[in-house]
This record gives sequence, C-alpha cells and structure tokens, in this order.
Amino acid sequence: MMTQKLFYFCIICCCFLSCQETPVAIPDARINDYALYDAQGDFHRLSTYNDSKAIVLFVQGNSCPIVRNALTDFHKIVDDYQSKGFTFFMVNSNMQDDRASIAKELTDFKFEVPVLYDDAQLIADALDITITAEAIVLDPTSREIMYRGPLNNRLDYETQKATPTETYLRDALNAIATNQTPIAKEEVARGCRVTRRKTLEKDTLTFTHDIAPILTNHCVRCHVDGGVAPWSMTDYDKIVGWSAMIEQVMLSKRMPPWKADPAIGSFDNSFAIAEKDRRKLVRWIQEGMPYGTGDDPLKRLIPKEALIPETTLIPDTTIVLKKEIIPATGIIDYRHQRIKFNLPEGKWLAGVTIVPGNPKVVHHATLASSSKPQLVVDRPERQWIDNLIAVVASGTSKSTIFPENSGIYIDKDIELIIQTHYTTTGREEEDVTKIHLYYHKEKPAKQYYSLGVFSDEFEIQPYEKRIPITAEDKITEDVYVHSIFPHMHFRGKQMKITATKPDGEVVDMISVPDFDFNWQLVYNYTAPIFLPKGTVIKAEGVFDNSFQNPLNPDPSKEVTFGYQSSDEMFMGLVNYTIAEE
Repeated sequence: MMTQKLFYFCIICCCFLSCQETPVAIPDARINDYALYDAQGDFHRLSTYNDSKAIVLFVQGNSCPIVRNALTDFHKIVDDYQSKGFTFFMVNSNMQDDRASIAKELTDFKFEVPVLYDDAQLIADALDITITAEAIVLDPTSREIMYRGPLNNRLDYETQKATPTETYLRDALNAIATNQTPIAKEEVARGCRVTRRKTLEKDTLTFTHDIAPILTNHCVRCHVDGGVAPWSMTDYDKIVGWSAMIEQVMLSKRMPPWKADPAIGSFDNSFAIAEKDRRKLVRWIQEGMPYGTGDDPLKRLIPKEALIPETTLIPDTTIVLKKEIIPATGIIDYRHQRIKFNLPEGKWLAGVTIVPGNPKVVHHATLASSSKPQLVVDRPERQWIDNLIAVVASGTSKSTIFPENSGIYIDKDIELIIQTHYTTTGREEEDVTKIHLYYHKEKPAKQYYSLGVFSDEFEIQPYEKRIPITAEDKITEDVYVHSIFPHMHFRGKQMKITATKPDGEVVDMISVPDFDFNWQLVYNYTAPIFLPKGTVIKAEGVFDNSFQNPLNPDPSKEVTFGYQSSDEMFMGLVNYTIAEE
C-alpha cells in the first residue's frame, strides 16, 4: 500500500514540476527605461522588472499627512497583489526631501517597499508627477502609463472615511491580472503638491555655455577618436544627431558608466555626473538644443592622449606584447600572456602603464606577478588574487602609479602575467598592447600590497534572479587602504564592501549597486582610509542569472567559480600599505 501511495505521490510531483514554466526572454525596447537609487542605496532600473504583470509607483512625500494615512491601504494592496506578479515602489520627487530624510520616514512609518529617490525630477517630468498619494501603473515592457489616480476614495483633505466605497487601484490591477485594459478614472488624487523644478527654471540652456563643459568633463574620455565608445563627440552637429540616445541613457543611468553610489566614499578619479547636470542634458534636449554663441568647444579639445590624465614619468622598461587577433563578434575568453624577466638585479616598481594598441577592443586588463604575496590575513595566499600589480579598464587612466614613497618589489627573474578581456566590434580586429614599467631609484619606505577579499564557494542556479554572496577577511596589521576594485563577471548585479573595526564602527568603503561587467573600474580614494588591526573587511554581493540581466549570456546555465568570463568570480580587491612597516 505504501509503495502504491509513493508511486502516486511521485506521479503528482512530476506533473507539478512539468507544469512549471521555464522563464523565457521578454522583448523589451529598453526605451522609457528609468533608473533611480532608492533611499537605502539600492539601484533600480525599471526594465529589469519586465517580467512583472505591471510596475506600480505610489508617489510619496515626507510629512504628507495623506500619504501617511494612505499607507495602511497601500500596504494591503501590496500584500494582496505582489504575490500575483506585480512590482511595487514608492517614488519621491520632492525638492525638499533627500535620501537620509526619506530613509528616516521609511523607518518611522514602516514602509514595505523601496522608495525611489527622484532628486533631479527626471521621472517627475517624464510621468508628469504633480501630487503625492497618486498611484501610477506602468506597462512592464514599454513603461507606458496604464492607470493613474488615487488608491481609493477613502481620504480627502482633512477628512477620511472608515472604509472606501471605490477601489480604483485594485480595480485596475484586477483588470491587468486578467489581461483586460484598466478603466481610466477621472478622479484626481488627493495629496500634497509636488513643486516642480521646471516651474523655477527660467534660464535658457545652450550648448556652448552649459552642455559642452558637461560632455567634456564626463563623456569625451571615451567618446573620442580611437576611444572605447562607438562614436566620437566631435562637434555640436554630432551631439544633436545622437541626442535621442543621450536622453535615453541619461534617464536609465547607463551613462556615464561610473558605478559607485555617490553617497558612499570620495574618489579622486570619479567621472560621475551630478544629477543637476544629468537634468541639464535632458532639459536642453527637450527644449530644442539651442547652440548659443561662440566657437564650438568640442572642436577645440586637446589631443585624446591628454583627456584622461596619465603619468609624466619616463618608462624604464617597455614590453611589447604579442599580437592578439580579435574575432568580429562573440564572447571571448580571457587571453593570457606571460612575460619573463632577466634583470641584473631585483627592482622596486613605482608604477605601471598598460597601453592598449586598440582601445576599442580592450575591455580591461590585469597585471599580476608570480612571486608569493605577503599578506595581512591569517590564511594561505591566493595566487593571481592577492598579488595583482595593476588594473586598467575602459574609460579610466592607463597608469597605476603607487602612492608616494611606496612600491612593489620584483625579483630579477620574476614572471609577470597579463590577463586581457577583449570585446568585439563587428569586424575582425588586432591589438598589440604595451606595458611601461617605472622603477624607484632607491628602495621606497613602504611596500604596496593587494588583498583579494574573495569567495569561490557558490553555485548559481539557472534562472535565479537574486543569489546573495559574501566574503570576508580579518586583517592582522594596521593598514591604509588607497584604492578598491570590485570584480564580478556577467552575472554580477551588485557589491558592497564594508570594514568593521574592532570597536564596532562600520566604515562603508564602496557600494556598486548597479554592477556592470562592461565597466571594471578601480576606485582611488581621495584620502587613504585607515583600518586598525583586527578590522573585518566584508564584501556582500548579489548574482543575477535571469533574463532580466541583459548581460547574461545564458540564463539556463548553472554557473560556478572560474577565471574565464563565462564562469563567475566574486572579489573585492583592496590595495593598501602597512601603517608601520
């Protein structure tokens, strides 16, 4: 009898499992694609929620009594419809609110969904947000408005009912859930008015005075002849021709590709664009792109070699690597070349410059040594993880010059290994990279080290959207951290690195909530961060192996640790000097 029951149980399980739908790619034009940080520092690009039934935004504003009173109704709707495939956010477009005050309001009133912070009011402009306590329902793939209006008719100014007699948002969501068109409501939401920046902006933006300086400071480093970008910002006409695309990548925060959360850390190599400048670009485009007066500033730019600051040092040794042939298309495994030295004696490196022969195809490159690394942690060293010398990535300086009076010792017979990640351009390409080495004339006071806070203990299952991962190291010496390099592959979604000191103080070192494999950046601190002996450095990240990750080459594949880009890695590289050495 038990055998028969077990047989039927297995049949039922098999039928159930066979009915589970395998996720499929969802066509998405990636237009009307808005991206915002939330009040707690996470990053949300709406196209990554295109597998939802709909995206529901509830307009929030700090201290608004109607929003606060509507929370009970809103949270009940979230509880009832989130499990049915709807995605919910609040959005705050108030000029007078900021991330810290929104986070406090979130805690005090126990918000159940993230609050997107629209500080530049780009979303307010796009969706014409004028009042709080309004619900806006967006189509998940086109981001067109399907419904907007109040949650219900329970609240009014300075009065409220015990229960609503109309349930406008619920009616709209029920219609969408059954593949019907929601009924458009004429009722106007009751809430607090949102003061819009555009009502206060009376000045006329021009290309020559306002826009060209923004492009020069944040964009031209890549959008230059021979640069990594596919087109060059050479003049006003070229900008006008690409203006629709510029507006799109401004709204979706795809460009410029500085990925660190601006609220955490201070970095001297930042090319992040301020939200006020992002707004200026979008507003200028929408207002007809007036030229202004005078010569075209983009035509007066200095040669491309000087656009990204490089060292003025004269190299002591230059290494010309073997030619690499890059195919026209496809995903390319990392290429490795080994460089053997026969120096008369050991040398102290002061810095390195890695110069791609063809910047359009060199995504990033790392240089490591074969020598045994010295560590400030009680664990075995990890070859090629704890002994990196230099990293160069698209859009950043090609030079890694170590902090003053510090260096890396290389033996006379050392072997260096360069690992290069190439990307394709649509035609077969060649690359001959050069490496310039700079030596100290005398032994420096300190040695420059790298430490990989690293994990290879993970299994990423097919189609999983959110796979958490952590790694940590406890340091055994007082150190100064000079730069940091978060590193993941195609499934990498986000990484945050913190340092917890022995007294319990937590230092937020960096957060990259919109990690993008295409932009592997080393973040150089404006001032080194002191970490005492006993500090625990912790990296926390998330993998995304779903179709909603547009970089994912194959969501059906189970992925584990490996050095090739088709595998996955998780590492927070910390570059440091020992305080008393």
